[in-house]
Amino acid sequence: MNKLKKHSQVVTGFDYEILNSEQRIVIQQRTGEIKERLRRSAQDIWEIGQKLADVRSRLKHGQFETWLKAEFGWSRRTAYNFINVYEAFAERANFAQIDIATSALYLLAAPSTPENVREEILQRAMEGETLTHKSIRQVIEEEKSQSTSAAASPEPPQPLTSKPEIVTIIPKEMVKVETPALEVTVAKSSSASPVIETADEIQSSWFLLEKQHFVFWGDTAAPQFVERIPFAALAIAITSEDWDHDWLVERAKTVIIFPESDFKEDLIEQLIKMFSASGDIVIFPWLPSMDMIKISHQLSRRVFAGDPDIERCRQAIAHSRLRSEPLDYP
Repeated sequence: MNKLKKHSQVVTGFDYEILNSEQRIVIQQRTGEIKERLRRSAQDIWEIGQKLADVRSRLKHGQFETWLKAEFGWSRRTAYNFINVYEAFAERANFAQIDIATSALYLLAAPSTPENVREEILQRAMEGETLTHKSIRQVIEEEKSQSTSAAASPEPPQPLTSKPEIVTIIPKEMVKVETPALEVTVAKSSSASPVIETADEIQSSWFLLEKQHFVFWGDTAAPQFVERIPFAALAIAITSEDWDHDWLVERAKTVIIFPESDFKEDLIEQLIKMFSASGDIVIFPWLPSMDMIKISHQLSRRVFAGDPDIERCRQAIAHSRLRSEPLDYP
């Protein structure tokens, strides 16, 4: 793959000869000092991520977020920026020879960044190329766009470098469902109800509606949701909660964010029509309206949605009147 060389804007060396001797000495000295601190910053971020991951592993569910806010005033998203760097790169020593800004490092380590792109960018940085946040994002978006086009192509699929994820629910008669990001296997049961009518019936975190829409009950800033979301045409975030959803910028062509207090029922349909087309994927990380999935289905969009409130998930599923099946992800 040579996408990075093709698309990124490699910054060539600055011409210090245009400066007088005094300027040249001072600026070259400051350049070296800044680069050294960038290397140390990257290494520090890796170490902080390692320690955060260790603390997370020792606390019960929910305690980690409480500890973050009490000790540092951090959101989950802030902590996971550090943890992602630790988990994405095997060794702290990877950063000893590269000068990389914090924002670019977080982008490289994001779960949505393809591994082959990450490895190539890191290798080129270690070889001395100066790569900007903008150029790295351009490479990532190009890779995602090509992956999405390949998934939607009617031609026979090319061999994959890794196996699609397959999820099974103790089946007898099986139906296979494919999405651009994952392959899911669900049980087909003649006794299954077409919709979930009560909260007591919700036992799983994921649900598949009408073999095409995915609904998640839980924290939509958590890896369980984020890592399963394909690239989408549109993401609509209507929230009154703390913002932990920077990942949306990497997963959708258009991201629209507004407070729940400004929400109007007819606005969803207008936004979907304006920023997506029939067959496109739409992401809803919150479900303040029970009609959001229903409207999207009527407009022939595919939905990846979620909400930490079980009642909101229940209402959205029930109101859609679409057949739903629980998915048992490991």
